[in-house]
Amino acid sequence: MLQIISWITNNLLLFLSKFIKIRIGLIPYRSIGRIAGNLEYYLREKALGASAEKTFDILFSGTRPVNHQILKMIDRNFRIIKSDFAWSLLTKIQSTLFVDSNRFSDRLDVTPWIDLSHSGFLVEWDIWQQAGPQLSFSSAEHVVGKKILMNLGVPEGQEYVCIHARDMDYTDSPDYERNPNDQFSMYDFRDCNIDTYVPAAEWLVEQGLWVIRVGHQAKGPIHSNNPRIIDYAFEHRQLIENPEFADVYLQAHCKFFLGCTAGIYYLSHIFDVPMAFVNMVPLAESGRSSHDLFILKKYWNTCEERFMSFHEMVLRGADWNRLWYDQQKAIADEGIVIVDNTADEILLLVQEMLGRLNNSWVDNPADPALQALLRNVFPANHPMKEFPGYAGSEFLRQNEDLLHTKRVQMETIK
Repeated sequence: MLQIISWITNNLLLFLSKFIKIRIGLIPYRSIGRIAGNLEYYLREKALGASAEKTFDILFSGTRPVNHQILKMIDRNFRIIKSDFAWSLLTKIQSTLFVDSNRFSDRLDVTPWIDLSHSGFLVEWDIWQQAGPQLSFSSAEHVVGKKILMNLGVPEGQEYVCIHARDMDYTDSPDYERNPNDQFSMYDFRDCNIDTYVPAAEWLVEQGLWVIRVGHQAKGPIHSNNPRIIDYAFEHRQLIENPEFADVYLQAHCKFFLGCTAGIYYLSHIFDVPMAFVNMVPLAESGRSSHDLFILKKYWNTCEERFMSFHEMVLRGADWNRLWYDQQKAIADEGIVIVDNTADEILLLVQEMLGRLNNSWVDNPADPALQALLRNVFPANHPMKEFPGYAGSEFLRQNEDLLHTKRVQMETIK
């Protein structure tokens, strides 16, 4: 029965497209990274006129989005229908029509469905560079946002940096819970320790900036007594009248965002805030835009007591932005552990980011060659060959040996 309904719905839309091209988009409303990143990518793509033909787009969402403020801002200029029943039905219809997700590839010219399944990362770099932010705050919202900053202790007009570290309490979607019986779920390789950010945060304060730790939950406090380092996530968020608005506003207006692989970074990225990424893992977790910096986690071989070269990890399947369960298990069985960035590595990246933003950063003569070596770690035609940002300069200098692969190491890989 569902297949019949799906066929009728799709063909009705195709018939109507002869007169007016109607497209339907199903908002991934229960994930903070997807509702922000995927929707902004779609809006930027649309703003650039990716389709030569004018379309009438209708977006559908459920009634319990993970962030109401993002939907509110989208709803000002685009048609959104909020209905749990309609979203669920259309999702089932779409799944019967597009079992193979690759069939979305011609969505702008053939199908009446909008692909909202990705943010363009590792698919299309240029969209993010060519179109500016598509969402904006109203005058009244700016008044509220500035008041929130002042209540947190940040004087009006003062610059601040947002920081975030993914911990065991973090989830990109409230529908996901870690399985306590799964070691790869409970000891997630993407987590890191907020306290390793403290030296960088204190250095930023010395430069005259404020620091706000953001997030919609946190396992524990940040251990710093500096009054200019504000633990919004752990101490203040639950006291704010509209925390979902505050989450977006704070990250939209910071000087730059210091974070890791958690999808919350999109609340800054969609407003073109520069990003300093640390503890990125696996190897294709890089910056998203030309003003971004990133450094990677490293891989320690406990049997050979050495760090694995990045090329060796590419050959083990770590060259994308996910490590699937079997890949994690194979790496663990081989005695390879994933190592977080140190506080010193994070501090050096932050110093480079502020230097670049203040136009005081000077590259070493060897830096371009090191950047090229990192790109060459990846195979031909890999999207990471063209990532628009930069790996941390000092990180590459200190880990140049990981950018090379010795022949003897290659021969150990089956």
